[in-house]
Amino acid sequence: MKIKHSINLHKATTFIFIFVLMIAYQNFTLGPWVYLALHGTYAILWLLKDRIYPDKQWEEEIPILQGIIVFVVVCLYWVAPYILISSGTEPPIPLVAAAISLNIFGIFFHYSSDAQKYYTLKYKPCSFKKDFLLVAEIQTI
Repeated sequence: MKIKHSINLHKATTFIFIFVLMIAYQNFTLGPWVYLALHGTYAILWLLKDRIYPDKQWEEEIPILQGIIVFVVVCLYWVAPYILISSGTEPPIPLVAAAISLNIFGIFFHYSSDAQKYYTLKYKPCSFKKDFLLVAEIQTI
C-alpha cells in the first residue's frame, strides 16, 4: 500500500467522525459546526489535490502494518474535536472568527505552494532544484 492511502482514509473519515461526535454528545452549537465545516472542507480539498496534483512523497510503498500505524498516528488530530464537542464548551466568537481566517490563509498557502511545486517539478524540474538549492544556501548564510 502507499502511504497516501492511510492519510487519505483519515481525511475522508474526518467529516464522518466529527459529525458522529456531534450526534453522540448532542452538541450542535456553533463551535462543532464551524470545526466540522473547516476540517470537512479541508479534507475534501486534500482529496481533490491528491487527484489533481499529487505529491510524490506520498506515493511511497509501505507495509500494511506501517500504514495502520500511520493512520493511528494521524488520528491524534481527532483529539481536538473530541475535547471541543464532548466538553460542551462554546468558543468565544472572536476566537471562531480568528480560526476561520487562519484556516482560509492556511489552506490558500498550503494548496498554492503544493500546486507550484507540482507544476514546477513537472515542467521545469531543473529550475526547481536550482532555485531550491539557492534558497537553502541563502538561508544558511
